[in-house]
Amino acid sequence: MPSPTPVQAAIEALAREPLRHIVLLKQLLAYPEHVMVHRETGPEGAATLVLLDTAASSYDRQAYPTAAVAAFIASDHPDLTAALLSRVPRGVGVVFKLSSAADLAPVMARFEVARRTAFLSFTCAGGVAPVPGVRATSAPDDAAFRLFETQGHDQAWLAPLLDSGRAFACVAGADDDGGGETRAACFAFENYGPVWEVGGVVTESAHRRQGLGARVVRAALAELARRGLAPRYQVEEHNAASIGLARAVGLAPFLAITHYTHDG
Repeated sequence: MPSPTPVQAAIEALAREPLRHIVLLKQLLAYPEHVMVHRETGPEGAATLVLLDTAASSYDRQAYPTAAVAAFIASDHPDLTAALLSRVPRGVGVVFKLSSAADLAPVMARFEVARRTAFLSFTCAGGVAPVPGVRATSAPDDAAFRLFETQGHDQAWLAPLLDSGRAFACVAGADDDGGGETRAACFAFENYGPVWEVGGVVTESAHRRQGLGARVVRAALAELARRGLAPRYQVEEHNAASIGLARAVGLAPFLAITHYTHDG
């Protein structure tokens, strides 16, 4: 039997704690041809470095146009982090994405960096009841797709996930069963195995401030609980409204990924 590739070996190791390592797992699954993986182990535990060519990531190209590499680090100890940093290329722009505040000191010892932002991940452990007036579907209507596109989620990306069963949408309509005129929607899609991300929360402008965004998110959480899946809801740290929605529907933070840039 052939030995696993470095990417496969890293996925197997990180998948033992999928929520903790969900950001690295997403990169490894989404960009297997555009990543390099390095791991260190010791008495303190283990550390993983995922180096992503930012040319493959539309988000990184737009957010960090001077960065050639995104460096994702998940580590049990700063000494393990320090041992990995020799693998990060020098002389190019780098965006470090750190899952622990303890990793910043070893990074700063080798690279001059500036803090840019952080993304918070929320989850909950089931117990969400179905929401009347919201339907879960793998075939949202054109109005829902138009709403998603206002958030930057193209139908060309989402439709194949829906068709393959790796995503579903929750739609609030004018009718009691969620049908009729689409007023709000969100979707959930597979991040890795049992972890699915809820995103694309959007409400028609004429129907905002009616709690519809919270209703479609609750419906997505209920559907994920019915399927025995773990939800993940990601929010940029300055998005107070989205953070408020997460807390209002009973989600709690479990992970923060902080971005630091190095100009090379």
